[in-house]
Amino acid sequence: MLAAVDQLTKGATAMMHQVALLRAENASLRKANEALSKRRRAKRIRVQLGGSLTLQDAMDLLGLGAVGGEGAQETQADGGGAGGVRTKVRCCGVCGKPGHNARTCQEAAEASDSAVSDVIIVGS
Repeated sequence: MLAAVDQLTKGATAMMHQVALLRAENASLRKANEALSKRRRAKRIRVQLGGSLTLQDAMDLLGLGAVGGEGAQETQADGGGAGGVRTKVRCCGVCGKPGHNARTCQEAAEASDSAVSDVIIVGS
């Protein structure tokens, strides 16, 4: 009977030590999580503290200048991670100029109009 009580005491002591270790680990993880959450909140607050941005201010910060300038312009966003996000001014697939796409391209419309005028329809 005494051996059973000793074994029970030994098991309870081991569980108390394990609970103490788990509490310490839980406290350190909560502290690390709070620090990480604080850093994430700080990233959002930084833009908010500066007030609102106008479109022109944002373009100046990005270095794009006027909207729809000639040529393809690429910018690297500060996203961290693996290389960040690349954005590119979209250009027409037909003429290569920015500001419109291949569906609304005037040069493509002129080319298709001239091709239609070259077709001769033979009646039956």
